[in-house]
Amino acid sequence: MTDWSPITVQGFDALAAAHSPHDGVSLGVLDRLPFKFESKTQYLLWRDSIAEGFGLDGKDIALVGSAATGRSLSADKQYAMFHSKSDVDVAVISTHHFDVSWRWFRRTNPNFLTGLDGKMRERFDAHRAHYVFEGVIATDYFLSYLPFGDEWQSAMQRTQTLLPSGLQGRLMKVRIYRDYAALRQTQIAAMSAYKIYLTNNPENKAAQDGE
Repeated sequence: MTDWSPITVQGFDALAAAHSPHDGVSLGVLDRLPFKFESKTQYLLWRDSIAEGFGLDGKDIALVGSAATGRSLSADKQYAMFHSKSDVDVAVISTHHFDVSWRWFRRTNPNFLTGLDGKMRERFDAHRAHYVFEGVIATDYFLSYLPFGDEWQSAMQRTQTLLPSGLQGRLMKVRIYRDYAALRQTQIAAMSAYKIYLTNNPENKAAQDGE
């Protein structure tokens, strides 16, 4: 059952420390009101509106990352708290869009894509090598190339005003998951790594919270 009560960074950390990664993901990420939203109504209006623009149901959309929990679960970002430059990370569960995207990656010669710089080329190759086998398509670099890209970008722009003021105007990154299991497993892996970090580096987290 979804928890519609607000969550704080400290509350999220307590959940992460007290529960298994599986339960921590449910209680702290996927089944509760996201950190930056003020009410259930506000969240559902945005979620259902962007889902409609994507041609999906609202239950196929989840907010993840620091805008959802108050803290990034990425080791690359040093588990930083939500800050002025944080992105809005949107998870989309859609077998159809995952398959369409994977076919595009499989058939596309990156040498003929305009505007594909070195970093984007690395991402392109990474998708072919391993991302897709984890059931994930990270569209942040490639959305404009995908067959449904224009439609999705329009939907993201159109629903900006439904976001809380603290999220409006921020870069929105969308990842497509083949199914709910792929989304959950990705979040569980990140939560597991964060629990290890909390255990081994409590002084680092405390210092980070004080920034």
